[in-house]
Amino acid sequence: MTTHLELDADSVTAATPPEEQATALFSDVNERQVKRELAEAMLSANQSFSVAGFLLAVAFGGVFWWETGRPIVIAWIVIMNLSQLIRLRHLRIYLNQPLGARDPVRTSNQACIGIALTSTGWGLAPLLFLPKDDVGLVALSMIVLMGMVTGGLASVAPVRRAMFCLVIPALSGLAIALFSNPTIINVFLAFCTLAYIGMTLRFGTQQTRLLELAIRTRLEREALAARLAEQIRVVEQASLEKTRFFASASHDLRQPLHSIGMIGTALTNGLSAGPNRDLVDSLMQCVNALETSFTAMLDVSKLDAGVIEPAPQPTCVADVFRSLESVFRTQADRKGLALRFAPGGRWVLADPALLERALANLIHNALTFTEQGGVSVVARRRQGQVSIEVRDTGVGIAPADLNRIFEEFFQVGNPERDRSRGLGMGLAIVRRLARLMNMPMSVSSSLQRGSTFKLLLPVASPQTPNSLGRTEIPKGPQVDLTKLSLLIIDDEQAVRLSMSSALSHYFGHIECADGLIQALEISERLEDTPKRIDFIVSDLRLRDREDGLEVVPIVRSRLGRAVPALLVTGDTAPERVIQARNSGIGVLYKPLKLPTLIEAIQQALSPKP
Repeated sequence: MTTHLELDADSVTAATPPEEQATALFSDVNERQVKRELAEAMLSANQSFSVAGFLLAVAFGGVFWWETGRPIVIAWIVIMNLSQLIRLRHLRIYLNQPLGARDPVRTSNQACIGIALTSTGWGLAPLLFLPKDDVGLVALSMIVLMGMVTGGLASVAPVRRAMFCLVIPALSGLAIALFSNPTIINVFLAFCTLAYIGMTLRFGTQQTRLLELAIRTRLEREALAARLAEQIRVVEQASLEKTRFFASASHDLRQPLHSIGMIGTALTNGLSAGPNRDLVDSLMQCVNALETSFTAMLDVSKLDAGVIEPAPQPTCVADVFRSLESVFRTQADRKGLALRFAPGGRWVLADPALLERALANLIHNALTFTEQGGVSVVARRRQGQVSIEVRDTGVGIAPADLNRIFEEFFQVGNPERDRSRGLGMGLAIVRRLARLMNMPMSVSSSLQRGSTFKLLLPVASPQTPNSLGRTEIPKGPQVDLTKLSLLIIDDEQAVRLSMSSALSHYFGHIECADGLIQALEISERLEDTPKRIDFIVSDLRLRDREDGLEVVPIVRSRLGRAVPALLVTGDTAPERVIQARNSGIGVLYKPLKLPTLIEAIQQALSPKP
């Protein structure tokens, strides 16, 4: 059974939360909150309806006064307008209150009483002054009352009680007035009025349900969004805490590991042969294994910190493959595996160093989990792009593990955490590199038959050596370090001792300081002597909140010259990585091998072109 997984550059893996976690995000919406929302909607819309009712009462009463001249019409207009003004005043008082001080449910209940009284006034109008034989005024009454009810329905629909308080009193009086003069037309119109009451109430009830459903759905979505936001915050906080933990643990462990490495190097330089040399060699093998693991974690920290910026350029795949073959040929031969590279003359647009690092991790992973057969690395044209594929005949990956292989510290078939098979960070680094270079990736695998990882890159035109935009910078002459004095600044005595012991074979004179005060005292004391400080190697994080980024410039300022310097640190927190990178001072990360440190010192001392 072959399992295939597509991974794009923005999301190399997709983790699906368990079903129960998704279900747990939903909860019942507070019924009181739904009622408050409905009541608030009604009260907000009722203000404009009250103003319209005020104007309509004046116009309606004015027509009847003009046609009948009855004094009761004037009394009706005054009473109706007073009731409308009282309702409007109460609404404005409520709406002017702060949101937190409002009680929309209680206020809407009070408003229903006002709506019922006002609607009753409209219903009394046909009974009080509608002429029995004036068809025109009867028709006018029906149009005005039904129009008023229809227009007001939208404003009271959020609260079902308010809808009944509006519709039934307003139109019941018209129906009673028509039944009181039982002509054929009036009876027919009365039944039409009753039918209209029923249809209006049914339509209004449907509107109420729709509004309630809409508000309930919105509140559910808001609750879901709030819970998701909280979940995201928790996950982000956990990720930050994990990063801080690894950075802190890495720093604390790098310090003694760095010291062990330097002491081991010093012992190696002092022993030529014998059983003790074998012990030192075994010690250095252990140290190198630990350094490999820490380097992997450091790479993840750098990628998470965003301090690595890709520099895409036309890259010859054959050059990258040639470099990879020189690195992994010995490992493949040692295991008796075939290792084949087929660049096919392809050129891609990519950062060559980052591409080589991503492929190196894939090849190393393939060789580690392959016991027979071999590994092939080929470049093929796929839909106008170049697909670089790493195939192996290894153990394969189970479908259940396919989504997890890019997680930190996860290894297929290594539950006992055999250190000889790595730390489980290789594919996690590949995932970050793929995102960084916008490089889609896919993986397919069959158990006991092997796996295939594919990287998809843009095609680039072949370049001549002179058109690549790169020039080789010749290395400057090697500086004779035996004529120079070195100042080591570190707050841990073991680190100072191990570094001074290891570097004593290279520098003519070495001084050690545990912080700024000692560094200033030593550098000023030796400034006018032949042993004046020529180079500074400082830790980044010192005691008492001192910082190598501040100590080095202060020493330089006190001496009045720019003493070359390097920062050697075990601090891999993303923000510290960025800060160190932007300082302008070279940075190396503990633990490091002595040749690496010497080479960095030589480069820092070499004259810049």
